[in-house]
Amino acid sequence: MIITTIHGTYSIISNEKDQDKLIIRSKEKSSLTRIFDEKRIVQCEIEGFSFCVSLCKQEFAHILIMLVKEINYSDLDQYLSEAAVYVNRIMA
Repeated sequence: MIITTIHGTYSIISNEKDQDKLIIRSKEKSSLTRIFDEKRIVQCEIEGFSFCVSLCKQEFAHILIMLVKEINYSDLDQYLSEAAVYVNRIMA
């Protein structure tokens, strides 16, 4: 599963060693530190992703609920266009 938020893109896969656990991967450590304690994040060069965290499915369900509760904009397209203008100004 791929989840993209305004804070990053996450890849969620099953843990091959324990089917009751998942692995959340990200290219950016900062995307994961927003959700997890930095001590849990490990470097994991798996299929183009540099960082990952192992967690149980129940914890992942809680994280999904948290992400949904953080939605606080009524017009996503407007929010993204404003964010793009801000990023373009920084990069200029």
